[in-house]
Amino acid sequence: TARRLTDVVNRTADGAIVVDTRRAADFAVGHAPGTINIPLNASFTTWAGWVLPYTSDCYLLIDKKDSIDVAVRDLAMIGLDRVAGYLDAAALDAWGASGRPFGTIPQIQPADLAESLRHGGVTLVDVRNATEWQSGHIDGARHVPLGYLTDRIGELPKDTAIVLQCQSGARSAIGASLLRQRGFDRVINLTGGISAWIKDGLPTVTS
Repeated sequence: TARRLTDVVNRTADGAIVVDTRRAADFAVGHAPGTINIPLNASFTTWAGWVLPYTSDCYLLIDKKDSIDVAVRDLAMIGLDRVAGYLDAAALDAWGASGRPFGTIPQIQPADLAESLRHGGVTLVDVRNATEWQSGHIDGARHVPLGYLTDRIGELPKDTAIVLQCQSGARSAIGASLLRQRGFDRVINLTGGISAWIKDGLPTVTS
Protein backbone atom coordinates (compact mmCIF):
# COMPACT_ATOMS: atom_id res chain seq x y z
CA THR A 1 0.00 0.00 0.00
CA ALA A 2 2.93 2.37 0.62
CA ARG A 3 4.14 1.74 -2.93
CA ARG A 4 0.65 2.35 -4.27
CA LEU A 5 0.41 5.66 -2.40
CA THR A 6 3.83 6.59 -3.75
CA ASP A 7 2.69 5.77 -7.29
CA VAL A 8 -0.43 7.90 -6.87
CA VAL A 9 1.50 10.85 -5.41
CA ASN A 10 4.00 10.60 -8.28
CA ARG A 11 1.13 11.09 -10.72
CA THR A 12 0.68 14.64 -9.42
CA ALA A 13 3.62 15.54 -11.65
CA ASP A 14 1.33 14.78 -14.59
CA GLY A 15 -1.47 16.94 -13.21
CA ALA A 16 -3.36 14.44 -11.06
CA ILE A 17 -4.65 15.60 -7.69
CA VAL A 18 -4.57 13.57 -4.48
CA VAL A 19 -7.16 14.72 -1.94
CA ASP A 20 -6.72 13.67 1.67
CA THR A 21 -10.24 13.77 3.14
CA ARG A 22 -9.25 13.28 6.78
CA ARG A 23 -9.80 15.90 9.49
CA ALA A 24 -7.57 18.96 9.23
CA ALA A 25 -5.94 18.17 12.58
CA ASP A 26 -4.94 14.70 11.37
CA PHE A 27 -3.60 16.07 8.09
CA ALA A 28 -1.57 18.71 9.94
CA VAL A 29 0.37 16.21 12.03
CA GLY A 30 1.21 13.91 9.14
CA HIS A 31 0.35 13.55 5.46
CA ALA A 32 1.88 12.36 2.22
CA PRO A 33 3.70 15.32 0.64
CA GLY A 34 2.00 16.62 -2.48
CA THR A 35 -1.53 15.89 -1.29
CA ILE A 36 -4.14 18.50 -0.42
CA ASN A 37 -6.63 18.41 2.43
CA ILE A 38 -10.38 18.83 1.98
CA PRO A 39 -12.09 17.18 4.96
CA LEU A 40 -15.10 15.04 4.14
CA ASN A 41 -17.70 17.04 6.03
CA ALA A 42 -20.67 19.27 5.24
CA SER A 43 -18.43 21.73 3.36
CA PHE A 44 -16.64 19.11 1.27
CA THR A 45 -18.38 19.79 -2.04
CA THR A 46 -18.22 23.57 -1.55
CA TRP A 47 -14.46 23.66 -1.31
CA ALA A 48 -13.86 20.80 -3.72
CA GLY A 49 -15.81 22.77 -6.32
CA TRP A 50 -13.70 25.85 -5.67
CA VAL A 51 -10.21 24.39 -5.57
CA LEU A 52 -10.17 21.16 -7.61
CA PRO A 53 -9.62 21.30 -11.37
CA TYR A 54 -12.39 19.74 -13.42
CA THR A 55 -9.95 18.55 -16.09
CA SER A 56 -7.63 16.44 -13.91
CA ASP A 57 -7.80 12.94 -12.48
CA CYS A 58 -8.48 12.90 -8.76
CA TYR A 59 -7.48 10.28 -6.19
CA LEU A 60 -9.06 10.21 -2.74
CA LEU A 61 -7.48 9.21 0.53
CA ILE A 62 -10.35 8.09 2.79
CA ASP A 63 -9.97 7.07 6.43
CA LYS A 64 -13.23 5.07 6.39
CA LYS A 65 -13.90 2.83 3.39
CA ASP A 66 -17.67 3.19 3.72
CA SER A 67 -17.26 6.91 2.99
CA ILE A 68 -15.86 6.47 -0.51
CA ASP A 69 -19.28 6.15 -2.17
CA VAL A 70 -20.43 9.31 -0.42
CA ALA A 71 -17.36 11.25 -1.53
CA VAL A 72 -17.56 10.06 -5.15
CA ARG A 73 -21.29 10.81 -5.33
CA ASP A 74 -20.87 14.28 -3.84
CA LEU A 75 -18.08 15.14 -6.29
CA ALA A 76 -20.08 13.82 -9.27
CA MET A 77 -23.03 16.01 -8.27
CA ILE A 78 -20.90 19.11 -8.90
CA GLY A 79 -19.31 17.80 -12.09
CA LEU A 80 -16.08 16.44 -10.61
CA ASP A 81 -16.42 12.98 -12.12
CA ARG A 82 -12.78 12.07 -12.72
CA VAL A 83 -12.16 10.12 -9.51
CA ALA A 84 -9.54 7.65 -10.70
CA GLY A 85 -9.14 5.69 -7.48
CA TYR A 86 -8.92 5.79 -3.72
CA LEU A 87 -6.71 4.72 -0.83
CA ASP A 88 -7.60 4.11 2.79
CA ALA A 89 -5.75 5.17 5.94
CA ALA A 90 -3.73 1.93 5.92
CA ALA A 91 -1.76 3.39 3.01
CA LEU A 92 -0.52 6.20 5.28
CA ASP A 93 0.42 3.71 7.99
CA ALA A 94 2.43 1.75 5.44
CA TRP A 95 3.97 4.99 4.14
CA GLY A 96 5.34 5.79 7.59
CA ALA A 97 6.40 2.23 8.34
CA SER A 98 8.47 2.18 5.16
CA GLY A 99 10.46 5.21 6.34
CA ARG A 100 8.98 7.71 3.90
CA PRO A 101 8.76 11.23 5.36
CA PHE A 102 5.46 12.85 6.29
CA GLY A 103 4.56 16.44 5.56
CA THR A 104 3.18 18.61 8.38
CA ILE A 105 1.34 21.91 8.79
CA PRO A 106 2.64 23.77 11.86
CA GLN A 107 0.09 25.60 13.99
CA ILE A 108 0.52 28.99 15.67
CA GLN A 109 -1.32 30.53 18.61
CA PRO A 110 -2.69 34.11 18.42
CA ALA A 111 -0.19 35.58 20.90
CA ASP A 112 2.75 34.09 18.99
CA LEU A 113 1.34 35.39 15.70
CA ALA A 114 0.98 38.87 17.19
CA GLU A 115 4.63 38.80 18.21
CA SER A 116 5.74 37.57 14.78
CA LEU A 117 3.73 40.33 13.07
CA ARG A 118 5.32 42.97 15.29
CA HIS A 119 8.74 41.83 14.12
CA GLY A 120 7.72 41.40 10.46
CA GLY A 121 8.63 37.74 10.57
CA VAL A 122 5.60 36.37 8.72
CA THR A 123 3.15 37.18 5.95
CA LEU A 124 -0.44 36.82 7.14
CA VAL A 125 -3.10 35.80 4.60
CA ASP A 126 -6.78 36.05 5.52
CA VAL A 127 -8.76 33.58 3.39
CA ARG A 128 -12.27 34.60 4.53
CA ASN A 129 -14.87 36.15 2.26
CA ALA A 130 -15.24 39.89 1.63
CA THR A 131 -18.05 40.44 4.16
CA GLU A 132 -16.05 38.77 6.92
CA TRP A 133 -12.96 40.78 6.01
CA GLN A 134 -14.84 44.08 6.05
CA SER A 135 -16.36 43.35 9.44
CA GLY A 136 -12.90 43.22 11.00
CA HIS A 137 -9.48 41.79 10.22
CA ILE A 138 -5.98 41.62 11.63
CA ASP A 139 -3.92 44.67 10.80
CA GLY A 140 -1.32 43.92 8.14
CA ALA A 141 -3.10 40.87 6.75
CA ARG A 142 -3.47 40.27 3.02
CA HIS A 143 -6.96 39.36 1.87
CA VAL A 144 -7.08 36.40 -0.52
CA PRO A 145 -10.37 34.45 -0.27
CA LEU A 146 -9.82 30.70 -0.23
CA GLY A 147 -11.66 30.15 -3.50
CA TYR A 148 -9.18 32.43 -5.29
CA LEU A 149 -6.02 31.33 -3.52
CA THR A 150 -4.63 29.19 -6.33
CA ASP A 151 -5.44 31.88 -8.92
CA ARG A 152 -3.54 34.50 -6.92
CA ILE A 153 -0.73 32.31 -5.67
CA GLY A 154 1.81 34.39 -7.59
CA GLU A 155 1.12 37.31 -5.23
CA LEU A 156 2.51 35.43 -2.24
CA PRO A 157 6.17 35.49 -1.23
CA LYS A 158 8.20 32.33 -0.90
CA ASP A 159 11.01 33.94 1.08
CA THR A 160 9.05 34.40 4.33
CA ALA A 161 6.80 32.17 6.40
CA ILE A 162 3.11 32.45 5.48
CA VAL A 163 0.40 32.18 8.11
CA LEU A 164 -3.07 31.29 6.83
CA GLN A 165 -6.06 32.55 8.81
CA CYS A 166 -9.84 32.30 8.54
CA GLN A 167 -12.69 32.56 11.04
CA SER A 168 -12.09 29.36 12.98
CA GLY A 169 -9.08 27.66 11.39
CA ALA A 170 -10.91 25.25 9.05
CA ARG A 171 -10.73 27.07 5.70
CA SER A 172 -7.19 28.23 6.40
CA ALA A 173 -6.16 24.60 6.95
CA ILE A 174 -7.35 23.81 3.41
CA GLY A 175 -5.48 26.85 2.14
CA ALA A 176 -2.31 25.79 3.92
CA SER A 177 -2.44 22.39 2.24
CA LEU A 178 -2.90 24.04 -1.16
CA LEU A 179 0.19 26.19 -0.65
CA ARG A 180 2.26 23.23 0.52
CA GLN A 181 1.15 21.28 -2.55
CA ARG A 182 2.29 24.21 -4.70
CA GLY A 183 5.79 24.24 -3.22
CA PHE A 184 5.51 26.70 -0.34
CA ASP A 185 7.61 25.13 2.42
CA ARG A 186 7.01 27.58 5.27
CA VAL A 187 3.24 27.51 5.72
CA ILE A 188 1.53 27.80 9.11
CA ASN A 189 -2.11 27.72 10.21
CA LEU A 190 -3.55 30.05 12.87
CA THR A 191 -5.18 27.82 15.47
CA GLY A 192 -8.77 28.89 16.05
CA GLY A 193 -8.63 31.60 13.40
CA ILE A 194 -9.58 35.20 14.04
CA SER A 195 -12.17 34.03 16.57
CA ALA A 196 -9.34 32.86 18.84
CA TRP A 197 -7.44 36.09 18.12
CA ILE A 198 -10.40 38.19 19.29
CA LYS A 199 -11.05 35.91 22.27
CA ASP A 200 -7.48 36.57 23.42
CA GLY A 201 -8.19 40.31 23.39
CA LEU A 202 -6.07 41.11 20.35
CA PRO A 203 -7.12 44.02 18.10
CA THR A 204 -8.73 44.05 14.68
CA VAL A 205 -9.25 46.85 12.16
CA THR A 206 -11.99 47.57 9.63
CA SER A 207 -11.84 48.91 6.10
